[in-house]
Amino acid sequence: MGVLLHYSATRGRALTAGERARLAALAERTWQALRDDLRGRLPDWHARAQVPPSLDRPELIAEGPRLYPEDSLEPGEILAGASKVSHSGRGEEPVIVQVEHLVAMLTLMRRALPDAVWRVRVDDHDLPWNARAQCYELD
Repeated sequence: MGVLLHYSATRGRALTAGERARLAALAERTWQALRDDLRGRLPDWHARAQVPPSLDRPELIAEGPRLYPEDSLEPGEILAGASKVSHSGRGEEPVIVQVEHLVAMLTLMRRALPDAVWRVRVDDHDLPWNARAQCYELD
């Protein structure tokens, strides 16, 4: 089992250099936090899944946030990306951990660009935005 997150934001003006740097930093912090979280959980997942130690590395389980380069964006898009989330034979828990980190990142990105129109999809389903709590919600 695995899922694919797609995300994009549009608005009438391009990102500023400061906004671009903030978003890149959020993506990098998310990837580092996800790797750290996975490292802490891997011994238990490894034992349950009986995965060879050579495959017991976060980068073999998770794919960090992938923000597309500017020259590959659609007209009007200021940000787009995707993240493939897989379990790598370790059950459902690694998928949930990855999705939680990525959704938290997308929440922070949306808050950083409140004037953009966002679309976040998990596989073929739109992820709802809770306007009151200012966050994406997992069903």
